[in-house]
Amino acid sequence: MKLKAVLFDLDGTLLNSIPLIRRCFERVFAEFDIPWSDGAVMKTVGLPLRQVAESYAPGQADLFLKVYTEFYRDHQQEMLKLFPGAKEVVQALDRAGYRLALVTSKRREPAVSNLALTGLDQYLQHVVTVEDTSRPKPYPDCLLKGLRLLAVEADQAVYVGDSWYDVQTGKNAGVATVGVTWGIASREELGPYLPDVIADDWSQLLAALSGLEDAPPKVNLNFGLNHGLTT
Repeated sequence: MKLKAVLFDLDGTLLNSIPLIRRCFERVFAEFDIPWSDGAVMKTVGLPLRQVAESYAPGQADLFLKVYTEFYRDHQQEMLKLFPGAKEVVQALDRAGYRLALVTSKRREPAVSNLALTGLDQYLQHVVTVEDTSRPKPYPDCLLKGLRLLAVEADQAVYVGDSWYDVQTGKNAGVATVGVTWGIASREELGPYLPDVIADDWSQLLAALSGLEDAPPKVNLNFGLNHGLTT
């Protein structure tokens, strides 16, 4: 395997947005008088927001999205931060000649806004959002589109993410996968989904990328659709 491209998830991987996402959910759930279940709600991070809205507020998904989006927009400047080391690693990969892209379940407007706010927009060559494909994670469509935009084959790329949705998406697309533990999922939660590597910090991630040069990715065509939302 000659690694040419690194594709990143955004929330919980590059961007420490989990505290803001939690606040947004709490705000919406209070307004809609939806019982709050921390574990179940926060484990939906990584899914398209509309899918979450339709699950928790059937028939009111548009209003759910409106309240969430307005709260997010009003507080992103103060609350959104890159994880320490994220920008430096992305810069280093860019200098080393890797092709870089973002593949996220976020909608395009907030994703692009987040990248501009943090300065990552100058390093990521392409952005693929939930609005760019007809099927969301863990289907492989978004990653396959990212590969096409970067003009690389699956066996030349790795996907880095913090949730099982990211690991499954990478496997379904045939790319190598790195699960990181500083976002939404712990090492114990990622382990059963068998990422090629689990990284606890950015130095481990960089070491993993070097190690993956000689390790072919494994293809898994189980889209994990049995892991649906529960309310």
